[in-house]
Amino acid sequence: MEFHIGRNTFLEGVQKTLGIVERKTTIPILNNILIRTEDGRIKIVATDREIGLIARYEARIEVPGDITLSAKKLYEMIRETQGETIHFLKNEQHQVTMRSNKAIYRIPGLPADQYPQVVEADDITLYKVSGAVLADLIGKTAFAVSTDEIRMNLNGIFFDTDGTGDKVRLKMVATDGHRLAEALGPAGSAGGMTLEKGVIIPRKGMLEVRKIAEEEEEVEIGIDHGMFIMKNKNLTIKVSLIDAEYPDYRRVIPAEKGTLLQFSRDKVLHALRRMVVISSERYSGVIFKLADNLMVLNSNNPDVGEANDEIEVSYGGEELSVSYNVHYLIDAIEAVDEEEVGFEINVGMKPGVIRGVGNDDYLCIVMPLKL
Repeated sequence: MEFHIGRNTFLEGVQKTLGIVERKTTIPILNNILIRTEDGRIKIVATDREIGLIARYEARIEVPGDITLSAKKLYEMIRETQGETIHFLKNEQHQVTMRSNKAIYRIPGLPADQYPQVVEADDITLYKVSGAVLADLIGKTAFAVSTDEIRMNLNGIFFDTDGTGDKVRLKMVATDGHRLAEALGPAGSAGGMTLEKGVIIPRKGMLEVRKIAEEEEEVEIGIDHGMFIMKNKNLTIKVSLIDAEYPDYRRVIPAEKGTLLQFSRDKVLHALRRMVVISSERYSGVIFKLADNLMVLNSNNPDVGEANDEIEVSYGGEELSVSYNVHYLIDAIEAVDEEEVGFEINVGMKPGVIRGVGNDDYLCIVMPLKL
């Protein structure tokens, strides 16, 4: 096996696999990626058995063949080379020699026939959608996915369509039981997808989809045989769906409007980050004390110290004191695109609702903490 390839092209291809390959695994070959030559290109394949990636890049093939190599080590080697092209050569002992200018690397590999098969997605109906929209929806919800492995149905983003006809939009929802994020965006031709009740896509897979989608003007997506598929001109990524029922999240969204607090997104984010300095694993609460157009923030951690801040806001309700997890508030407000944020606060232990002012396409519900 022998080929020549552009250094930057090779680096980009291997870099896209790093979030997929398993670092801690009892199956050593899952640390590797598969490299195979085909018709003037190389094919790079990565999988952790739940996510599969297939990418193709132009190369000058001298001798056809295939090999699997450590993704991490291969990436580091390519990254440190400085030439414009890389000469890749595999011998009969499955050892690869890579040359770029005068730099030479040698790395042992494993035979390709031991690598798990990742099936192509050529016969699946795909729909075009804006890469920016897809990446934005994932970014606005992924932070709220549960990491509790016992509640498997909450370990992913719920993906669905909303509306009918020309008004169909893509919807993503995530919750961990303490907060819930919902985001909607233009569907493009993906409005034609038939989703009976939505699907649950694992967080890790969606974060890999986001990395690729945010670099593309347009991508194609589809769902088939328990898989979410996304394609661009060079690459296909497949993510196994979570086979579970998503809870009825609509019941969590308060039917009644709370008392509205309105504030500058950036000012409050800076204030909350000052509160984070006092937080620890044991304590991460921040108390809001609200009076006429004034919000006082307080975080008091016996193990670390105390922080206070004061911000002018738009608030005309009764004097109120309520506490939230400071990290949850930061995540929710960072996802808002608008300069002004609306926060509907409900008394007692009822959830608060965060939205961008004038935009109903995103909301985050956050449960309060006991004072």
